[in-house]
Amino acid sequence: MSSINQTARGTRRWPMRFLRISLTVTALLMFGQAVLAGLFMGGQSSAFGWHREMATVAGIALMVSIVAAILARRLGQSPLWPIWATTGLLALMSLLAFAGFRSLTSLHVPLAVITILLAAALAAWALRYQPAEAATTDARTRDDHARTESPTSASVS
Repeated sequence: MSSINQTARGTRRWPMRFLRISLTVTALLMFGQAVLAGLFMGGQSSAFGWHREMATVAGIALMVSIVAAILARRLGQSPLWPIWATTGLLALMSLLAFAGFRSLTSLHVPLAVITILLAAALAAWALRYQPAEAATTDARTRDDHARTESPTSASVS
């Protein structure tokens, strides 16, 4: 019976894992954007095409993150705000793309910095977040372990 409960718990965890992975991939792709932009501004003209293509891939990864945030919420493992945060980040990326295609570097670069920081913050939150149910289960496991531990092993120094 214990294995059935563990299996059920594992299937409920996949949306949060999906959100963690998608937000981490998005943040890494956005960081890669900064590297490619630096190479382009440093004189390596071939980096511009890669920068543009990676922007498309990062946008797709962010759209996947929005879907993952919705799934994590619908299955009861995540708060509502990550849906709005990822959607807002997509709007910010759209403005970033507009500034980039118009060659508005004075707008594009600061927006890129803000976008990368927000993506990194979202990924960090997702990696650290534990649903309340999982935190309660972990606390129960620690309590059970403490109760079954022999008094002599705790007092030995």
